[in-house]
Amino acid sequence: MTPEFDLTDARLAAATVADCPTLAALARSAHSHPWSERQYRDSIEAGHDGWLLRSREGEAIACCVISRLFDAAEILDIAVAPRWRRRGVAGALLTQLLAQLPPEIERVLLEVRTSSRAARSLYRKLGFREDGLRKNYYPADGGAREDAVLMSLCLEHP
Repeated sequence: MTPEFDLTDARLAAATVADCPTLAALARSAHSHPWSERQYRDSIEAGHDGWLLRSREGEAIACCVISRLFDAAEILDIAVAPRWRRRGVAGALLTQLLAQLPPEIERVLLEVRTSSRAARSLYRKLGFREDGLRKNYYPADGGAREDAVLMSLCLEHP
């Protein structure tokens, strides 16, 4: 069994427009229908919080994009490089990013493919609950569409 990932073994930094090629390459390695470099650029330029996690050697391990509006945040994208999966990277990254949200953020929202059992399990472990379905939300292979599970997490601030 692989030990849980420790973020002290990596560098987490706010992503900039200059990181967009790296973010897009990471997404291509991780997702069947990844965000493009342009989508990352548009998101960062729109003021969304982009994060890039690198190993000590500089390898891109994971990324995450979060949008904040008033009292809610939405996880728009998260990707973990295939060779770094099943090590607790996504859980450690999300735990840190959720802890960094300002106190006015009361809820975190996300959508996840119905077929992504590992991601849904991780989100449930982090305290997210499944709130419903968004029919035919995601593109799928062969021109088909896949439902999205809507999930939310109520944050408790001290």
